[in-house]
Amino acid sequence: MSPQSLHAQLVFIFVFVSLALASPLRTIYKDVAILGGGASGAHAGVRLREDFNKSIIIIEKQYNLGGHVETYIDPVSGNPYDYGVNSYAEYGSAKQFFARFNISLINPTNLKLNTSNIDFTTGKSLPGYQSPASADVTAALTRYLNITAKYEDMILPSFANFPTDVPDELLTKFSNIVIKYDLQACLPLLYQVTGFGLGNMGDEIFLFVMQEISAPMTRVLLGLKNSWVPSTHRNQDLYDRIGTLLGDDVLYSTTVVESNRTEHGVQLLVQNDKGELTLIIAKKLLVSFALSPDNTATLNLSKAEEDIFSAWSLDHQYCGIVTSPSLPINGSLVNIPATAVPANYLQFPATPFVVRYQYLGDKNFRILLTGTENYTIPLALSLASNTFETLVAAGDIPQGSALNFAAFTEHTTTARHVPPEVVRDGFYQKLYALQGCRSTFYTGRAWAGQFTTVLWAFNDQWLLPKLLSSF
Repeated sequence: MSPQSLHAQLVFIFVFVSLALASPLRTIYKDVAILGGGASGAHAGVRLREDFNKSIIIIEKQYNLGGHVETYIDPVSGNPYDYGVNSYAEYGSAKQFFARFNISLINPTNLKLNTSNIDFTTGKSLPGYQSPASADVTAALTRYLNITAKYEDMILPSFANFPTDVPDELLTKFSNIVIKYDLQACLPLLYQVTGFGLGNMGDEIFLFVMQEISAPMTRVLLGLKNSWVPSTHRNQDLYDRIGTLLGDDVLYSTTVVESNRTEHGVQLLVQNDKGELTLIIAKKLLVSFALSPDNTATLNLSKAEEDIFSAWSLDHQYCGIVTSPSLPINGSLVNIPATAVPANYLQFPATPFVVRYQYLGDKNFRILLTGTENYTIPLALSLASNTFETLVAAGDIPQGSALNFAAFTEHTTTARHVPPEVVRDGFYQKLYALQGCRSTFYTGRAWAGQFTTVLWAFNDQWLLPKLLSSF
């Protein structure tokens, strides 16, 4: 036993004995304890319990399942508006997973909006900015797909096939890839879809751009594959039904306060928002949340885990629903730097920045923001308000109305910003070698791709077979 494991076990025993002497402690025995009830954790819980007859318990810090799924219900009209996860890309067995919960799917409906390209740092509109022609976007997007498809099996739905001899092109700066393959015309679209989460896409290496904007999503953008939303237009429906199915096998508003992980099983001391403590004893642990220092602080990481996880940073992205009479109904205000005029598509806003104010319906607008590594919700709210005031002061939208926040949340994710030399030195092989150590397995964005259906495929095709074979 390592010194870290021995120390963790002694601390856990001390805490447990102290609590046991003070009052009776509720104890739960399970095959698998799952930390996090987002897309990957909730999916794994269903499949383990319903399809493989394993007893499970999900520990979820929020009051509901779903992770980055965010649905706002307009208090006047009752209409739902999804402002987190937008839709689900066709991939793997995703459609069958929705079907088991009797959720009918439709193609998402996109409103025809009047787009205004504005430099949000000055609030000035950019009449000289030339959006790429539709045919040029399609041609560039097709070239992008052809390149990403060449490497798809190396990174999706898992890195199990990632080579030790990493192709140089994967570690090449994306701006160089753009120039080499003439991809400029599709950049505004990629930036608007998910690329904004990378900050300056051009500065990232191609590998990380492919993870953020994957081949499956590109096929959706080209109309080669479908994307879906529930017919109710409420993405939260799936996770509400998962919550109903799993019932008491989910502990909501609960976090881990102490843990002990060994090759023989795990013990977790968890606490809910009422201060009530529960001891969970499980044969296996599945970690599905973002591997932030706050989330992993009570897991007593091994040196191997610390070495790998410390190579990552955190991405802070924010989304919300805002209202104001100053915002244009049927309009979308998009942040484009003045340096992009007339058609310099490799120019992106400097982080942190507001991506856009996008009309959804009724009086509601979706707002998206990208923060820096140490960003916070108060800073993001301030940035959103200050940017709005800049737009008003510049005269591009009417004066006299404040920006109101109907809903707002932070999506913290594990960033992919690993130096190229670290990737070449076997980073992903070392990462995957952690699976199963001290009875612990991992799922989520850091281990697979960006999108929900890719995470489900990672569970189905790699994670769950590996976990089940360990019993």
